[in-house]
Amino acid sequence: MTTAQHMPVSALQPQSECIIRSLGHDDKTAQRLAQMGILPGTHLRIIRIAPLGGTIEVTSGQGQSFALRQQDVAAMTCDPVSMPLASELVIVGQTYRVRVLLGGKTFLKRMEQKGLRTGELVRIQKTGVKPIPVRLVDMDKQIELGEGEAKKIIVEVINHESVS
Repeated sequence: MTTAQHMPVSALQPQSECIIRSLGHDDKTAQRLAQMGILPGTHLRIIRIAPLGGTIEVTSGQGQSFALRQQDVAAMTCDPVSMPLASELVIVGQTYRVRVLLGGKTFLKRMEQKGLRTGELVRIQKTGVKPIPVRLVDMDKQIELGEGEAKKIIVEVINHESVS
């Protein structure tokens, strides 16, 4: 599910996914993106951002990979679909569903011991603190995650109606 807030694609972090809503106001940029198959409604996943921020590697819903210029990415707006739990886009008090855990066997085992699995509903209790306090909604249990752990947990926004 997506949030109702449109935001620039450039605000997303690696491993985030979004649905493109606008290609921007510059006709040349919009035409170049359209020729690559990036149109409003396209599902994009941010793979990585170049160290100096010049290019951003993305994949589209059709499985194509692109390296986009920062100015092209800055022109587009999107609705975020999923993001790392450590993302600045995660809102305190909002309920999210764990979409995927990106770690290896040891990480997965550690998360299982804490009660965190794919599909689990979670809610961030507070931002700007370490470790990060997270409430496991279904179990009514609070756990603490390190920032590195939270970066490996990809969550998606869900509607409040589907939680009850």
